[in-house]
Amino acid sequence: MNHIVRIIGYALRHKTRLLMAYLCTAGAVAAYVVLPRYFGEAIDLIADNVGTVSGIPAREILVSISIIMGLSVIRGVLSYGQNYLAEALSQFVTYDLRNDFYDRVQHQSFAFHDRHHTGNLMSRAITDVENIRMFISMGLVRAPYFIALFILVAIILMSMNWKLGLIASCFMPVVAFYTSHVRLKMRNLWLIAQEKMAELSITLQENFSGMKVVKAFASEDHEEAKFDVRSKDVADIFIEAEQLRASSMSFMLFTFLANMGLILFFGGMEVINGGLTPGELAQFVFYLQILALPVRMCGWVVNAYARA
Repeated sequence: MNHIVRIIGYALRHKTRLLMAYLCTAGAVAAYVVLPRYFGEAIDLIADNVGTVSGIPAREILVSISIIMGLSVIRGVLSYGQNYLAEALSQFVTYDLRNDFYDRVQHQSFAFHDRHHTGNLMSRAITDVENIRMFISMGLVRAPYFIALFILVAIILMSMNWKLGLIASCFMPVVAFYTSHVRLKMRNLWLIAQEKMAELSITLQENFSGMKVVKAFASEDHEEAKFDVRSKDVADIFIEAEQLRASSMSFMLFTFLANMGLILFFGGMEVINGGLTPGELAQFVFYLQILALPVRMCGWVVNAYARA
């Protein structure tokens, strides 16, 4: 946790960009969660007037379409701003980190450089800093977007129909527990991966700097075999981490789809019994689609936190 706090401290050096990113996030969330309401109202408007003497009111439908398109454009522009500012912020943070790291290394004693291999330092300056960049972009800026969507949609669903809202919310504790478990496993895997990458960088650096010695003793085959072992270790740990991430995303997606099936079944019964209108059920489905976004991206966010 201390590492995350220190990284956030670097991000706070660029308060304006961070604040603008969060403002874009808030606007995008607001536009996104309002959209299903107008979809539902348009569906109810059509369903209530089909087969009537007056027919479907074209003017009201056009107004609903205009509002939906306007909100979609606003959300698109704000989402672009959020993504752009998140990436810009992450690049500025990594720029500061690399400069601070280089400055720190330059002022270390000879004993420090005797203890630490050049390849290890190169790995920290490249691989570790890239992991932090991913955290800033995905975890620090975009995670609040997904969390806000999750909470707001859950509140809206409960206010529309508390029974269906409870069904829609029942998978949240399951996802929360599972992601916490995955985060711990992912953190351990990425720590091992960073160590393996450092070993690989050390082997590569030693061979490049000592190429004349390797050739003088005809040790090419030995060094190639050693590098192959290091490279395979890195590949294996990355494959294991990717398998864990993919399995966690698949589990969360399955949980979400099973939940949607329950909503359609019980929501359909409510429509038949007159407890819900077709438009309100459609709103539930649209809101569940919105809820799918933070569920799908949860694996990426957990991965970013673990790597940082």
